[in-house]
Amino acid sequence: MKEQFKLPGSSMDEVCRIIMGYSRLDKPANLSEVSKATGVPDTTVSRNAGFLVSIGVLENGAKKAPTELGRRLGHALMHNVDEEVTNSLSEIVTENEFLKNLVGAVRIRRGMDESSLRSHIAYSAGANKSTYTATGTSTVVEFLKRAGHIRDEDGKIVVISPSELPRSSDADTPSIQPSVTAATKSPTALTLSVPPVAGSPFAITINIEVKCGVEDLDDLGIKLRQIVEDFKGETSDGAEDKASD
Repeated sequence: MKEQFKLPGSSMDEVCRIIMGYSRLDKPANLSEVSKATGVPDTTVSRNAGFLVSIGVLENGAKKAPTELGRRLGHALMHNVDEEVTNSLSEIVTENEFLKNLVGAVRIRRGMDESSLRSHIAYSAGANKSTYTATGTSTVVEFLKRAGHIRDEDGKIVVISPSELPRSSDADTPSIQPSVTAATKSPTALTLSVPPVAGSPFAITINIEVKCGVEDLDDLGIKLRQIVEDFKGETSDGAEDKASD
């Protein structure tokens, strides 16, 4: 018999309060300490602890402390850094087999209504029918939405494709399209091609190879665009100087 997945026992907001409480204490803490830090009853903290351990937010043990990921998520929630909250939740979904399989189930079916998805969550978790299970499945759906993996569309829940992420529409911004050649957490080689700079008397193509870790990718595009803009400015100034001679 497969191991039962522990569903959350509270709403998404209350689960987030508990995560912030453990993150604020930042040490192995018992239920009473977390309850005092959050104002959430210790019975409610206990009801959600198994879920938070199973998704890698808390370390296991009689007294529980946040993992590095849990600490990052808790701090992002405390300071309302929405982008970091989404990134941390998305990392949890990607690393957790149960949550990842839920997204896969929605993708295979080309969308599901929320009631069907919640029933699928309860069945997959091996949970008995109860009020807590109903709350837990609702929270898992909200968790996947806030993680940026699913959304509501025309009365159904569908998977969000990476290709649907917003992109810059600035026609003056050079196109930079990184090609990741290694899908691991070890240093990754990127090859980027920058098209000729507009207005330059020369046709220039620059090939850049960047070796970096996956954790460096968040702001890599911004830095590379700045390099291109700086180069573009220097080239334009050179062309103007030559024309004035």
